Amino acid sequence: MKLALSILTFCLFFTVSVNAQEVWQSRTWQKLVHYSASNPASEIKNANFFLSPQGQNSPEAEFLASVELLTSSDSAFDERVCRYPARALYLRSLGYDVVDVPSLCDNFKQWQGDLTKQQVSIVYADGYLGNPASFYGHLLFKLKSEVLSRDLLSNSLNFGAKVPDNENPVAYILKGLVGGYDAKYSSNHYYRYNINYAEVEMRDLWQYTLNLTSDEKTILIAHAWELLFTEYRYYFTHRNCAYYIAKMLELVLEQDLISNRRPFVLPISVFSALEQATTISGHPAVQKVEHTLSRQARFRQHFAELNVTMQEKLSDIVNNANTLEEIQTYLVALPLKQQLMLLDVLLDYVNFSLELNKDDKTLQSLKRNVQRARIVLPAKKVQWSTHTEVLPHTGQDPTTVRTTLGHNNDHGGFAEVMFRPAYYDMLARGGGILANSALSMAALTLRVTDGNLALSKLDLLNIETVDTGATGLPGDIGIAWQLRLGNERDYLGPADVSNEFFLESGFGKGIALGDTTLYALALGRVQTPDSLDTRFMLLPTLGVLWQTDAYKGLCKLVFPIRIDSHAYQKKIKSTCEVSAFAFKSSDIRLGISHHNNTELSLSGSWYF
Repeated sequence: MKLALSILTFCLFFTVSVNAQEVWQSRTWQKLVHYSASNPASEIKNANFFLSPQGQNSPEAEFLASVELLTSSDSAFDERVCRYPARALYLRSLGYDVVDVPSLCDNFKQWQGDLTKQQVSIVYADGYLGNPASFYGHLLFKLKSEVLSRDLLSNSLNFGAKVPDNENPVAYILKGLVGGYDAKYSSNHYYRYNINYAEVEMRDLWQYTLNLTSDEKTILIAHAWELLFTEYRYYFTHRNCAYYIAKMLELVLEQDLISNRRPFVLPISVFSALEQATTISGHPAVQKVEHTLSRQARFRQHFAELNVTMQEKLSDIVNNANTLEEIQTYLVALPLKQQLMLLDVLLDYVNFSLELNKDDKTLQSLKRNVQRARIVLPAKKVQWSTHTEVLPHTGQDPTTVRTTLGHNNDHGGFAEVMFRPAYYDMLARGGGILANSALSMAALTLRVTDGNLALSKLDLLNIETVDTGATGLPGDIGIAWQLRLGNERDYLGPADVSNEFFLESGFGKGIALGDTTLYALALGRVQTPDSLDTRFMLLPTLGVLWQTDAYKGLCKLVFPIRIDSHAYQKKIKSTCEVSAFAFKSSDIRLGISHHNNTELSLSGSWYF
């Protein structure tokens, strides 16, 4: 009787499990073919990814076509089978007798490698200001080898737009915003990406290893293979590497990482969601986080650990030593540990400099001599200090809504609402952002005064960075610079209030004094004429940025100089803003500004 009941229970379970009308609506199947409840069509663009002619618009039709292919007695002779290993795994989990894809498909078997010695990780390359598409960072999908010596040879997936060679930068930005490019995944050994991001572009890499069971890992890797045969429409703001890699990961997660209705999707948002997510098996999604310093950051960090005398010796070697013997004269009086440290930092510096000047014969000669000096010393490894790291997902979320109440001594009380889709300003807290910098796009501020609504400011693009980590050695000077473009009203100036389109840009220098940064910028501004017909200005600027555990503040002095036909120096403009009670999703700000008029303001910010 017990045996009969067991058989009956199994049969009932199997019948329900393989009922197509249930399965094609399941979360797993929807994720395998990239549907969502709010989207009537798959986000995968190319029709040849689908087995059914209706598959792009019908998950049911695609499910039935997959069952037919993968359970057919002739499937071993159909080359299409090799493109769907994840579908085969899912159907087998439901009880279907499907073909064993790895045994038939050598390319897939070789690509996935030894699953018993691999983990899956997502790699975050932090922001890179040399490419508009990389301002906000980049994501990679990596098959992480547990054998350390083979980790750089691990297969990795990169997602990007298919951009023609020598594309005009303006066309590149515009097409990226309006969906003018197709996009796809590509696979390569991880060392290629490591070289490009960490060594050439000098970007730190953060590796989030996922906490997956063997079954979850197997189907996710198989699905990554399937996605190599897909194409998508690329949008810079919301259908980018962050969005599509998040959608791939959702196959093995209980929750969606990113809503498909979100108008702005940034890589850092994926890590914030991933840190809170759980896998299908109920485990926290992230097992551990590892940090790889860029070549530049590694060199600067090690240089900072040298004492003043050693830093001076290193500078003398770089500037004056041309032979091995001359290098050794600087080393001979030092203890062995300091000799090793000095040579390690020298090699870091030379390798960093050669990335910027590959054909520099002097640097090439210095590298050879440093290597020769190191070889004759004992093979001991320098134990550098460990540093407290601020993880990327701990930073404030990238989209901002800020409400402000304030008073202007000329215009009276006012209220403002600011919406910034991305990304952060100089007072932002946490990891995942460049230190002493601001990076925002399409930040809109509206002001209400005496019941009248007006555009206060529209920063189409605002980039500001103050590099204080430079060593001062040749090629590592470090500068401050700013680029700001938009439209704004000057409620503080002498002119009647009106909106002007403007472009500001310039360069300068900053220094760090503990937790305080001082900097100076030589800015120029061109604008549409205001009521005083002002069109061109110089804006020499002094700034101080400071931070404590409780507060972060920024004060500026600007010395406006009109340089058109009515050239004269205007009154000094001063601004101060302090952030307090800062959390991942909120902060409070107090500000004061003075030019011809004075304003006080109190703001509340919400980050999401």
